[in-house]
Amino acid sequence: MRLQRFIVLFFLLPMQESHHKSKTEYITIGIGVAILLILVFGIYTLIKSLDFSGIIFSFGKNLRTDETGHTNILLTGIGGEGHDGGNLTDTIIVASIDYDKKMVSMLSIPRDLYVKSEKQKTGERINQIYAEGKMGINSKAGMEALSEIASGITGLHIDYYARVDFSGFVKMVDDLGGVDVVVEKSIYDPQYPLGETTRYQTFSIKAGPQHLDGETALKYARSRHTTSDFDRARRQQQLLSAIKDKAINLNILTDSGKIQALYYSLQDSIETNFTVDEIIGLAKMAKDFNKESIVSTVLTTDEGSCGGLLYFPAREYFGDASVELPAGKNYDSIHEMADIIFNHPDLVKEQPIIQVLNGTKTPNLATEVGVYLNQDCFNIVYYGNADTKDHTTTTIYYQPGPKGEKPPVVDLIAKFLPYTQQAGIPPAYLDADKKTGTQVVVELGADYLSHRLKDPFTILPYSAAPKTASTSTQQPTASQQSSTK
Repeated sequence: MRLQRFIVLFFLLPMQESHHKSKTEYITIGIGVAILLILVFGIYTLIKSLDFSGIIFSFGKNLRTDETGHTNILLTGIGGEGHDGGNLTDTIIVASIDYDKKMVSMLSIPRDLYVKSEKQKTGERINQIYAEGKMGINSKAGMEALSEIASGITGLHIDYYARVDFSGFVKMVDDLGGVDVVVEKSIYDPQYPLGETTRYQTFSIKAGPQHLDGETALKYARSRHTTSDFDRARRQQQLLSAIKDKAINLNILTDSGKIQALYYSLQDSIETNFTVDEIIGLAKMAKDFNKESIVSTVLTTDEGSCGGLLYFPAREYFGDASVELPAGKNYDSIHEMADIIFNHPDLVKEQPIIQVLNGTKTPNLATEVGVYLNQDCFNIVYYGNADTKDHTTTTIYYQPGPKGEKPPVVDLIAKFLPYTQQAGIPPAYLDADKKTGTQVVVELGADYLSHRLKDPFTILPYSAAPKTASTSTQQPTASQQSSTK
């Protein structure tokens, strides 16, 4: 039914800034406002005069959860009818609701990630999975196929899905009278598609404050010729935040005419498998969430950054196509990172300041460990040498809290580096400005050498071109490439 489709607004609107130090930040909104907006849209044409708060808190159904008690949702965006490749997924996000911590974690998956399911004989880009699973008319089958793949990548069981198309996005922005964003870097794209033709048009926008109508906002979200898919993911999240801000500024929730206009604009552009009582169940818990409750991350090829666990393999293995693969043999490293952002979102959000220091004569150990932990979204602000090079044991020093408590991040680090922990940080490690505010210091000793972390970027089986022409079209086999098994 129509109301079920509107749940996607709840998830496509709420995007929050990632606080990892070197990345462009992503934007988030309060869940409460978004879910109320959904309810008003869906119920408006049925019961105009009722008190919605009474409905929300009198009825509703708890959402399905996984073994950790989280609800996991797959969010996608497609071109839709009238667009070339209209069923290819331009946006793929996995969101997980942590009810205990009252936080929502989101991970964006790039459209060019090369994947393979148990049912496929050959692999393909992840943005093709929905289209092939749909096979023309069965959208549910397409979303279920994509959910299976997303589950394999993240290690999460996907409970729900939601999909929106370009026309719904454009209509939403135009119905709001446009949105305001701050463009971080100027964009000049001379190869932006001209409608549904094979020709191009130039899309350009200057850095600084900009007011965008629906079509311009879509171009800003989709342009990729002079930027990357990862930049696009960040711009899309920025726009969704701007939509939320405009809806609040226009008092959408108190204006029945504006509610009705948005309702009829979007009803054919959104689809989900949420039921009405599950939507109401979401609203019942929405009051416990706000824009500070959201953590967003993007899988990228930026090695050493939060989520930087992908690489570009040689094109010869993939029909000369540019795709991405996970570093390592499979999705293990992504699962490790996903465990942190989905199960410890509070620590990712707080970003405790961490140093990694090399106390041995083996060069580059601090860099090795620092990059590894950065990829898993720890906030490593400094890595260098310890006070001496003759430390035999590895020690994790930490700054105790006001009541002498150990910061939770210490035990999380200990999952990777199970070494001695000690309260109090040696003064020598706190005497420089770049170390101000340090909460944890990992001092590597000689014992680390026998238990070194396994850098996934040492295993990149398709980084070099094949040696002979006969192997130039040979794609990775099921045992060689990442799969959902």
